[in-house]
Amino acid sequence: MNAETVINRNAKRLFGWIGLICLLLIIPVKALRFADDSTSNTFLVGIAPSFLGPAGLFFLILSGSGRLSRLPLLQVAGLAAVVALGLEFAQLLPHPGILVNVRYTFDWLDILASLLSISVGYLIASTMTRKKIS
Repeated sequence: MNAETVINRNAKRLFGWIGLICLLLIIPVKALRFADDSTSNTFLVGIAPSFLGPAGLFFLILSGSGRLSRLPLLQVAGLAAVVALGLEFAQLLPHPGILVNVRYTFDWLDILASLLSISVGYLIASTMTRKKIS
């Protein structure tokens, strides 16, 4: 797929909905962590935000009308991956001020989930843009 491929308006709208749904699904997953201790330790609940967040960001960037949305899919995927991995690795930094008491959990599985999320999002977007969406 080359840089001249233009994503039509309906595809952009669909990408926006997919991105919004991915990001909103993080809320009930995070709520599960506080509601029930037995589900908070499960593998899927642990990595779900790291899987949903990068995909949501990727699709929201594609759905926009600005300069970033006109980049080729691979560059948008790279940008979303840099942001997602930056947020994951930022958890290793010392916690300032009021955040000292907040417990962050850095995990290599979250890094893998973020990369998998961007990859799946890229495959979905490239498949959808190859076909005519009307």
